[in-house]
Amino acid sequence: MSELNSQAAAEDRHHRELLARTARGSVEAFNELYTLLYAPLVRFLYRFTQSSALAEEILNDTLMVVWQKAGTFRGDSRALTWVLGIASRRALKAVRQERHRAGPAGCLLPGSAAPNKLSQLATREALEWALQQLNTEQRLAIEMAYFHGLNCEEIASVLGCPLNTTKTRLHYARHRLRKIFGSARDPLDFADLDEAM
Repeated sequence: MSELNSQAAAEDRHHRELLARTARGSVEAFNELYTLLYAPLVRFLYRFTQSSALAEEILNDTLMVVWQKAGTFRGDSRALTWVLGIASRRALKAVRQERHRAGPAGCLLPGSAAPNKLSQLATREALEWALQQLNTEQRLAIEMAYFHGLNCEEIASVLGCPLNTTKTRLHYARHRLRKIFGSARDPLDFADLDEAM
């Protein structure tokens, strides 16, 4: 576990260095930061929006803000936490606008898969469907905790809400997911986050 923590710390130091260089106008540093953050951000945004096109659009907006505002990063949190905060606020705004324009969402995932991947796909589809049953704030908190490894304090910082509100959102989200999955083993292991709270 400490190896993972030291790896995360080294990654954060590198991200911070790239942000500092980006703030000084280094296109090279920004390009490297873009390359490093692209995959985790696009996964986060796709899970949240269920639209590749919308995820890409929000990603581009997010990284434009990172380019423009890199100098405002104060270092109170991990660099990834700061960027996820920008992305989540942009995603919330975009999803709300999409709901007003498009109404209820359609299919969550493509339906066909190779036979040997059927069980894995079914679990993934069930999890994606279950996450869509949560309200926006709960889904964001779960995404940040389980798919990006943020702790409660970091999630509260990203979402701009009190720590207890974040804990409450996570509690109700986990409760709702357990209810959805019934007695079956949950796809997410909630024990780690329960201990952290």
